[in-house]
Amino acid sequence: MARLRLMRTRGCRGFTLTELLVAMGVMGILAYGTSMIYFSVLNIYNRQIWRFPPYDAATAAVQRVSDELREAMLIEEHGPDYIVFLLPLKDANRENVLTLGEDGYYLTPGDRVMFYLSDETGSLEAEGNCLWKAVKHPGEYYFTPRIKIADNIHPELNPTDPDTGQPRVMFKYWPDDVRLWGVEIWMTSTAQVHGQARTQTAHSEAYLRNK
Repeated sequence: MARLRLMRTRGCRGFTLTELLVAMGVMGILAYGTSMIYFSVLNIYNRQIWRFPPYDAATAAVQRVSDELREAMLIEEHGPDYIVFLLPLKDANRENVLTLGEDGYYLTPGDRVMFYLSDETGSLEAEGNCLWKAVKHPGEYYFTPRIKIADNIHPELNPTDPDTGQPRVMFKYWPDDVRLWGVEIWMTSTAQVHGQARTQTAHSEAYLRNK
């Protein structure tokens, strides 16, 4: 019996100081590696989430404006922070309506669309940092604000134009002899992302498909 008790005592010895130090070192390395992976994933997430609305309002707005401009048949008016264009008339199947004239068929004019900066009300006379879309149907005399596209659009934060030394304008129209009826679009938005003020600039060129 004494021999059995001695064997049990020898089998239940504790860890040595060296073993404890090695175990703590391994745990420290694992904790450091885990924290590095966590913060790397968090940084990737923060960078990606900034690319989507409501944070990246500039990219969403430029995409929306570009898509509609490509369907235009004529740029009627434009300025640094607004643009007016004419869309062709569509039938029930969303196909362009053609009218027969002396020289053949031509596109039938439809809605006039304006993108412009205003305040929260969308008033055409107001100033602000909200991008709005207004529509004037055939036969109507005035534009009616339809939808607010984006908040916190700041043209004054656009990149500098090397030709003028001033911030690039939101809308710049290039006629046929320069850039094939293309419209250059620049927009910069601001937002608070995880408590930090961030800016994002988006740029695109839209070419009129129905010209």
